[in-house]
Amino acid sequence: MFRKIILILIILLVFSGCAPTMYVHPTKDAQDFEHDKYECEKIAEQSAANWGSPGNPFMIANEIRRCLELKYGWKPEKR
Repeated sequence: MFRKIILILIILLVFSGCAPTMYVHPTKDAQDFEHDKYECEKIAEQSAANWGSPGNPFMIANEIRRCLELKYGWKPEKR
């Protein structure tokens, strides 16, 4: 019984990490987000290529997130 509870908790923790992330900004709207995201995607792809990992989806995703937060001021919000 105890093992079932532990297993259920582990499964819940794993799937809770799969919740989509939405970005919020106090003064920008969805159209601004799409523009900023596009710019960050270009920056991220170039950054990955400069580091010798062109097309690396993990590096690109991380760079997009950093760009949105640091350059454009978007804050992640779990849904």
